[in-house]
Amino acid sequence: MSSSRVVVRLRPGSDGDATHVPKQDNHTQVDPPVLYLEKIGQQWMERRGDALPGVKYILESLPAGYTLWQRPRSTGARHMDRYLYGHPGSKPFDSPNRFYPHFEHLMDNAGNSMGCPCTVCRGGSGVLPKNPANGSRSISSAALSRPPTVQSKGRSKMISAGLDMSCVDKEGTPDVYRNLIDKLSRHKCIDEVIQEPLSPDWRAEQEILPKLLDDLKSKEQWIPRTGDIVLFLRDLPDGVDFARHEVTGEYQLYDEKTEDFLGPPSWEAGLVAQTVQGATVADLTEQVAKTNVIHSGVRVEPIPDPNDPDKSLSKRHKYVSLRQTRPFVLWKELLHHVPQEDWHPTIKNALTLTSTLSLMGKHRFRGTWPNANIHCHGMYLCFEMLAVGDTVRLLPKSKATQPWCTDVMVIKSIRLKWSGLDKASKNDYDDGRPYNSETWVYGVAYTSDASRSDKQWLSGSNVEPPKAAADYSEWYPLHPSDKEFAIPYSRVLGRLHERHAMAFFLNSDAENVPGLDAGREGLMEARAYSRTHDQRMAREVNATWFWGDNRAEALNLETINGRDITNYDQQRDIKDLRKKIKLLDSMANDENVRSGMKFVATGAPGNKELRGFMAPAMGTLSGQVSSSPIPSVSGSSAGTGERSLGDKKRTHVVDLSDDEGVEGEIRQHTRLTGEDRFTQKKAKVSVVID
Repeated sequence: MSSSRVVVRLRPGSDGDATHVPKQDNHTQVDPPVLYLEKIGQQWMERRGDALPGVKYILESLPAGYTLWQRPRSTGARHMDRYLYGHPGSKPFDSPNRFYPHFEHLMDNAGNSMGCPCTVCRGGSGVLPKNPANGSRSISSAALSRPPTVQSKGRSKMISAGLDMSCVDKEGTPDVYRNLIDKLSRHKCIDEVIQEPLSPDWRAEQEILPKLLDDLKSKEQWIPRTGDIVLFLRDLPDGVDFARHEVTGEYQLYDEKTEDFLGPPSWEAGLVAQTVQGATVADLTEQVAKTNVIHSGVRVEPIPDPNDPDKSLSKRHKYVSLRQTRPFVLWKELLHHVPQEDWHPTIKNALTLTSTLSLMGKHRFRGTWPNANIHCHGMYLCFEMLAVGDTVRLLPKSKATQPWCTDVMVIKSIRLKWSGLDKASKNDYDDGRPYNSETWVYGVAYTSDASRSDKQWLSGSNVEPPKAAADYSEWYPLHPSDKEFAIPYSRVLGRLHERHAMAFFLNSDAENVPGLDAGREGLMEARAYSRTHDQRMAREVNATWFWGDNRAEALNLETINGRDITNYDQQRDIKDLRKKIKLLDSMANDENVRSGMKFVATGAPGNKELRGFMAPAMGTLSGQVSSSPIPSVSGSSAGTGERSLGDKKRTHVVDLSDDEGVEGEIRQHTRLTGEDRFTQKKAKVSVVID
């Protein structure tokens, strides 16, 4: 490659098929493909308006799966004809200009080629079609958007994983994850956007998730999120607030007018089912009129006993103002002086559910056989929802000289890691060996302990601390700026709530402002309580975590917002929903296709059934109860298990040891990694710390 050119980085995503290559008899590979890299890189920068006068550009590489090949011209001349292979339609591009529209579409759509205007995708001329007579015939985008007719097992394997009916779940929806695993087994290396166009739940989720994630970027982290478990008061009279007793240190209700302590609050534990819009810290102190609380408060639904089939308690919902809520992670501080016999039953119900995990927004599948990563937008861990971009607190080391929380991390990636796929059973519903599953969190980490940092790690990208952490301490990078910090999910303490909000939650004065460690002891006690009281884990030997396919399953709920969730919805008619999906697809225009075939939930036919909760009914993930010992504290699931209820796939009950063993294992599996970019040219960097 030319050293005088500026290298242009690719955006994530590709539709390239690495198995699409010419016969080797008279073809040789052109590597590096300088012609394409220079022309495409220069054109892309110019089209984006980022090109500088006099500067030449070159792509870092072709999108994954694409390769350039050449062959002697048949006339016998010395000239070589070059063709770019890798298109999922198994047709080559004959020039950079022909490839550029396809490349630009991939970069603008995260590797999704739906709606691509290039001549190969639309069937135009000039790409050496197998049947020249049909070479000029175009294919309409509406036809491209329709799910293909189910064919025999001998059909072409270029069909997408979300449309491949060779493996289906109990509702007859394509099992996209099993299909992707099978595709990885064939191709050995793939990188694909996860799409489930035949799943009503997935399509409904696409209407909700983008706005949710976008809203989180502008909100402070202390604001309750949908799916969070919080402490709440059903009633808080005007003029009554919280105060800490000067003598006992107990948190009590305080009448500001009479200046009398009224006793401890009657806290309940509830699930946040609806959130407040545009909240600020001022809302914590404002008294909201009862007539306005439905608009300015949050809807909270009491947590039922996960071990009891009676879930009627969750129907006693209440709209409360923000000043009537507290993060559940502070339960120990707020209930420390209250005898357990005086606790509301929902408190212990929530504690029972502490050691639960569910992932949400699974959007990309990357793998090199026999291992794979599923990238997720967020996850529900213990009491809280965590999303990419959040700043979280990290649990301290077991043998640290300072056994309290000193570190935070800005989440850059949440990944479900599968390994040992070659040794696992190919039937997700049998009793064979499951593939190993781990959930890891990647990001940029900081510490308030200067002795654990290095001045050489400072750079322009990490000199400024995360916004949520700014008021807590001076911050120092915990690793070099060209590395990512990787930890198992169990190392995460929870979202870092802004300090001004934490001061309000704990009624702290300026001389006793809460630090990073608030809630840590309570969380560890709650996890230990959960492991012995949640019957889904207690009946399994050494099981200490329960993985649900979605938040509702993790909390063992039947209704949310007054509606039955998918598994308990007796009105759910999957055949009717699928008919309506096909009807919508038949009417889809090019813009619908380019936006990923969005399902218009509002006002669309069957809107009542197209519902879910954050990660609705994603039963296509593996789901088998596992009780065998796990070698990693990351929450891996390795070993055999028994059939779960309803013939669902493998829901994970994960094994971790006691707290001391957990801490030690966490340290062994906490590591620094180089940027985990999907590429075959660079080796993955992995450095064990401590």
